Amino acid sequence: SEFLKSILSIVQCQLEEKRYKNISSHYNIAGYKRIYLIHIRKTGGTSLNHMFLSLGNPDAQSFYQELTRVRGHRLAINGKVFVGWNVRLINKGNYFYAFSHTPLHKLKIPENTFTITCFRDPVKRVISHYHMLMNYLLNNDPRQTMATEGKWLGNSFDEFIDRIPQEHLMRQLYMFSKDFNVNEAVQSVQSLSHYFFTEKFSQGIEELTRKTGLQMQPIHMRKGQKTTEIAEASIIRLKTKLEKEYLFLEQLRLTIEDRIVNSFITERMFPSHNSNYLNNFMKLMKFN
Repeated sequence: SEFLKSILSIVQCQLEEKRYKNISSHYNIAGYKRIYLIHIRKTGGTSLNHMFLSLGNPDAQSFYQELTRVRGHRLAINGKVFVGWNVRLINKGNYFYAFSHTPLHKLKIPENTFTITCFRDPVKRVISHYHMLMNYLLNNDPRQTMATEGKWLGNSFDEFIDRIPQEHLMRQLYMFSKDFNVNEAVQSVQSLSHYFFTEKFSQGIEELTRKTGLQMQPIHMRKGQKTTEIAEASIIRLKTKLEKEYLFLEQLRLTIEDRIVNSFITERMFPSHNSNYLNNFMKLMKFN
């Protein structure tokens, strides 16, 4: 009967949850229990995703495709649990690595999670988004996203930047503040375990490797094709619309620069082999 099927389904789900919880309970990633990527579209997040997925399966592309199809978007392989897009499972925390496009303010990430994100020049990011949608349109790509986002295209790039909703136009800012508040977003990002810029991708991965102890090799994915040339006047107009996001990212850049300078100074003053003294000094000087 349908009732019996429903009961069996509930029991199966409970057993499945217990299995994933048991698998993930032993993770220790440089003191963290799991890793979560705040994946901002068109910032290099797909490349970062494939790097982490390759830790479970060297054929990261096939593994990613399998993750899109499987129920719940969750897979376990080689002792590692991977989750994509599923907010309920992301909030539960029973995984080695997870990712989604969901804004951070709509999630409840568990403690002891290594959180990471990647940023990009705002104008380049929006233009990349436009070319992606245009490629889908020109190639009759039946992706689900076109049902909503295809309507933003209009007949020109200028129409696109007028039609695209603010939470997608300034997606990098919105991911960390639902009210597009620059100070709130900066504070939110500064609480992350690691963040960097696409323009410095290799350096960001080097630091990520150092922080996590995971052997990460850069993988570059999805270099989209240009579909049309964007007029200079349209770019200037777009940059004006993105003024708040530029302000947000400039503050983050300054924070990164300060971090690098402080790291260099302290390493020169106190070589890393004297780590206890260095850590105490950094706490005293509030470098941490």
